[in-house]
Amino acid sequence: MLHLLAAQAPSLDEPTLDRHFVQKIGESFGGGGAVTPALIFIALTVVALCVLLVVMARLRRRLRAGKEEQEPPIGWLMDRPSIMEVMENALLHRSKIELSFHQRDERRRSVACALLEVSPESMLLELPAGIQPGPSWVGRHVDGFFQIGKGPATQSRKIFYHFTSEIAAVPRARKQAAVLAVAIPDKIVLSQKRAFLRMAPPSSAIPTFEILPQDDAALTRCLAWLLPPAPTEEGAEPAPPPSLPSLGKFTIKDISGGGARVEARVTDKEALQRLNLVAGTACYVALELLSGQPRRYVLAAMVRRVFRDVGGVQELGLEFTSRLRGLNQDTGLPSWKALKGRGEESIETWVVQKYLEVYREKGVEPTA
Repeated sequence: MLHLLAAQAPSLDEPTLDRHFVQKIGESFGGGGAVTPALIFIALTVVALCVLLVVMARLRRRLRAGKEEQEPPIGWLMDRPSIMEVMENALLHRSKIELSFHQRDERRRSVACALLEVSPESMLLELPAGIQPGPSWVGRHVDGFFQIGKGPATQSRKIFYHFTSEIAAVPRARKQAAVLAVAIPDKIVLSQKRAFLRMAPPSSAIPTFEILPQDDAALTRCLAWLLPPAPTEEGAEPAPPPSLPSLGKFTIKDISGGGARVEARVTDKEALQRLNLVAGTACYVALELLSGQPRRYVLAAMVRRVFRDVGGVQELGLEFTSRLRGLNQDTGLPSWKALKGRGEESIETWVVQKYLEVYREKGVEPTA
């Protein structure tokens, strides 16, 4: 048995023996010499100590694993009272829930739903006009994003949440609007993390945010705005800065590396027709961020959702699909970088830095 212990490879997490010591004891047993009571006592003591150390190591691993299961990660709410408190608070603040199917290829196809009711079993969501859920929706898993707190007075307390749940039922429509019953999730995650971070930036931090039609004329102006101006001859007047044919005046509600949520106030039908942005529309976004030196971006984007509120307010959810790098040196054609659903890393870094900067100025540290 001692020869077996000496030859067996030890586990990374279990204590090891001095193999030379064990081998000497084995040779004493198998060498034909006299076996004294003292030698037997030493061998049994070593074996008992090894067994005890192995048992203690495995017990420690089990206790550590059990502790990790009992203590959820920071930023996770897993007990039902805390989850219900957050959902009822969202209902009180009339928070919109941005809902999308959990499948990887449908994650970006989100819709803004109004939270109507919260019960211990489910939440009732009102879908935007034109979306009619069918029986096949029941049982499908969905991702939900929402925030609590809005406006200047509560800017420092704005918190974003994320959850995954499933559609429990498709009740009958209320007042010609379709509704969904979504099961109360098992956990809610604070989304103040880099992967999900969205920020409502100060207006001074983004001096330019324009949505343009996706056509050749708009792209030509975008290139002129993005690229440095050509050098002028000595004595010649510099060319005027290029203008951008914006589709309207937009207020940025929040922005991330993967997209933005903007709001436009539409006062008449002509303005609505001129805006003409519906879900599935492709467009360009001209974006300028201030952080030391201004940084300009031209992004191809897709309108993922449109929410029209009372009072002529139209809210748009945009996904950034690619970034314009400039002109290809060889072909002279526009060069694009596909984002493939991962977002633009430099914008994401700017959002994280600005987020920390704003919260430190207010004296409030991020919650996660």
